[in-house]
Amino acid sequence: ELITLAHLHTSRAVVPTQTQAIEGVGVEKGQEKEWYYGNEAKERNGPVGYTELKDLFADGAITAKTKVWAQGMEGWRLLHQVPQLKWTLVARGTAVMNESELATLILRILITMAKLFPSRDSDGAIIRPLPTVKRILSEPNTLPHIVQLLVTFDPVLVEQVALLLYYVMEDNPKLATLYTTGVFFFILMYTGSNLLPIGRFLGMCHDKQAFRSENTEVSDRMARSVLGQLLPEAMVAYLDNHGPEKFATIFLGEYDTPEAIWSSDMRQLMIQKLAYHLADFTPRLQSNN
Repeated sequence: ELITLAHLHTSRAVVPTQTQAIEGVGVEKGQEKEWYYGNEAKERNGPVGYTELKDLFADGAITAKTKVWAQGMEGWRLLHQVPQLKWTLVARGTAVMNESELATLILRILITMAKLFPSRDSDGAIIRPLPTVKRILSEPNTLPHIVQLLVTFDPVLVEQVALLLYYVMEDNPKLATLYTTGVFFFILMYTGSNLLPIGRFLGMCHDKQAFRSENTEVSDRMARSVLGQLLPEAMVAYLDNHGPEKFATIFLGEYDTPEAIWSSDMRQLMIQKLAYHLADFTPRLQSNN
């Protein structure tokens, strides 16, 4: 519940290369009209943005017992039963840290827990059943919320999410379907420079997805790698042949050799295409997470 509040951190520094395509065009944060609410006459009102919903609560027009609904919810729920609204509208007290700091603390705790329960024993045998903490974090009602923190584009959060996913998904039966969370799109949209954790994560799982390319004209490497749809074959091969550390180095800089060609312009073009593909998903998280 608490980790998703990071999407509401409005004072986070904006990465200069984030385009309007990533943030949405012409819509301020929190203004995406996602929320409906009921009244005493059982009439449905809305849609309104999260900011407007906050104003309605402050004015007493809605209360903790008002029924609300937004896309993604199974049905109408009392306002105080919705995690985002419970912690931001109903909760009282003085915050000791902002939303991003809270999410970072939670991620570090989860990383420590995941590292305490390795996926293999001292002989290298895979441990089954999967440790409880890893099983819970890879459930469909938990994993997407962790993955979606990547689109905050916060350098600390992105790094911590990449580390957590690496430890949780190692030898995890759910690894093959990880691509369905959108994680590979989100993580390649990141414009920061702390890429080593991302490289390690991609190296562990890019070719272990149940996804297979429908293009019969591509090589076997590109067909079996989920990155085959996103990166040039030379970059995917470089990750396989040279490991995550060297991949992270060339992914960040300018590289032109017979083995691989990559530049900041190519990276920015890829980010823009991914951003247009995701459309308004990122700004909607800032209103309904």
